[in-house]
Amino acid sequence: MLYIGTDIIELERIERAVQRQPALWDRLLSSREKAYCCSKKNPIPSLAGFFAAKEAIVKCLETGLRKVSWHDMEIIPDELGCPRVYFTEKMEKILQTKGISYIKVSISHSRDYAVAVAIGEDKE
Repeated sequence: MLYIGTDIIELERIERAVQRQPALWDRLLSSREKAYCCSKKNPIPSLAGFFAAKEAIVKCLETGLRKVSWHDMEIIPDELGCPRVYFTEKMEKILQTKGISYIKVSISHSRDYAVAVAIGEDKE
């Protein structure tokens, strides 16, 4: 069985949100995710992409944010720039309960939007 989640967010909306609440960076991202975003000339598209990816993951898992937090998942690009997802033990237990062996994400940006898709596959 496949589990799929998707999300799209306006870059301008994310930019306004962090201008109003700078603490949002730390609420949404791990220190490694924040460092990656801040290494970019314009960090907003990366922040929006990570946000969309995390939203897509919770939709994929059908949990919403009631059972997990933003910090239960971490998205770090590998050496080729492909996003890799890392989970806390709490999140790993949710995956195990659902029988999901892994989740892959894809993130894309345009001038105005960031979009992400998360696909999980069960062990069977």
